[in-house]
Amino acid sequence: MLSRLITLIVLATLVGLVIWQYRTQYAVLEHHQQAQQDAASAQADQAQLQCNQSALARFQALRLDDNPTARHKGHFNPTLDQCYILIESSENSLDTDWKHITLYAADGKVFASYGWHSENGEQAADIPPYTCDVTLPTGEHRACKTEADFRNLVGAYMR
Repeated sequence: MLSRLITLIVLATLVGLVIWQYRTQYAVLEHHQQAQQDAASAQADQAQLQCNQSALARFQALRLDDNPTARHKGHFNPTLDQCYILIESSENSLDTDWKHITLYAADGKVFASYGWHSENGEQAADIPPYTCDVTLPTGEHRACKTEADFRNLVGAYMR
């Protein structure tokens, strides 16, 4: 009887040690995973910051910072591992409204362009763009017929 009791105590002690060791290793693993996630997040934040700076630099190089209707957006796409810059501007000249949207890579390569202008007496929704071309991440070129189509196609880069 005493030997069974001692055996049970030893067995319970061993089970306790195994559980303690498992919890310790699990905590170390969790800490390591959190450190990796933090490092990846910091790296992504740095890439996004650099992308925002590239967007601003391109915006200024195009001299659009004086245009109150112009805007820019930098987006680092981690899946494609690339910075993309979307620049939009509009202006009015001789009673004609113009709208331009261009998607660049940080190196200046153009991936998409949209251009539209108003026409006398026509509703804006009835006027197709004079240019609407997108190169998809697959390399396929697509022509589009509306600004909504353009934005939908460009969304592949800006996610």
